[in-house]
Amino acid sequence: MNPSDADRLILRTATRKVSAQIAAVCAASVAMVILALMLFAVHRSQPAELAEHPAGAGRIYIDEADGLLALVLGGILGVLLAAGAGLISARSAVKPLGEALAVQRRFVQDASHELRTPLAVLDARLQLAQRKAGPDSPAASTLALLREDSAGLSELVDDLLLMSAPAPRDAEETVSAGPLVSAVTDDLRLLASGAGIELEYSGTDPGMVAVPAHLLRRMVTALVENAISHTPDAGRISIAVGRPGRKVRITVRDTGGGITDIDPDRVFERFARGRPSGHEAARHSYGIGLALVKDAALRYGGDVTVAETGPHGTVLSLELPAA
Repeated sequence: MNPSDADRLILRTATRKVSAQIAAVCAASVAMVILALMLFAVHRSQPAELAEHPAGAGRIYIDEADGLLALVLGGILGVLLAAGAGLISARSAVKPLGEALAVQRRFVQDASHELRTPLAVLDARLQLAQRKAGPDSPAASTLALLREDSAGLSELVDDLLLMSAPAPRDAEETVSAGPLVSAVTDDLRLLASGAGIELEYSGTDPGMVAVPAHLLRRMVTALVENAISHTPDAGRISIAVGRPGRKVRITVRDTGGGITDIDPDRVFERFARGRPSGHEAARHSYGIGLALVKDAALRYGGDVTVAETGPHGTVLSLELPAA
């Protein structure tokens, strides 16, 4: 599905929702009018109305069944007309939204593509500077950190490009979350060991999910790196995979001081940052990783939340539909 088709699908869905809401309101209004008329007719009906009246007093009598049928047909016609008007109004209302969505998507994609090349050139120049300076140079450590920052920015651009693409209606790839999360834990142990942080993985269920493997890896990596950045030296991080019902749940529990500098509900907003720990592994943070995790989870029918937070640590929970 290309982006334009995805945008049209979003607009059609929004149009149907607005139309249904307008039709429901109109139907309720018509039903209330019909009910009020019926009650009024019953209240006003008297047997004396059927008695013979003097000549010259012209009266027209309508059978009750015919009257009720006319009211019902009139109400149905009113609802259909209201639904048609609502559909036209909804299309007119969401058209600017569709145009803005398309512009936003194109901007993110174009910006991401344009940033890839200069970032690649920057990394190549830093690598060349590293070689010229040599490992014993006073600038070697600074150049190494600059290369790490450059790599982090490149990954961020890749994530933005990935999230600007429309999510598929039906995921074509399924992946076993358990082994993947275990592999991510092993990969990040080196980063955590620099601060003396212990990473533990537990889980017996494979946890099959309909999410691309590379995207799930980035999501789990972002959650664990966030935990590392907020866990003090000699702390512990527990990563677990479980399957409650029809969902696969990935939890990341740290032993930090909890979320204190920001509302827990805002940690998944873009550029929202809490106070990281003081060790070296906590310095790489652009404040957008958890926001991308949230977006990716929602796109594939899941969600990520703050399950617990307090003085003894924080638990982030990523839930995805089981395949």
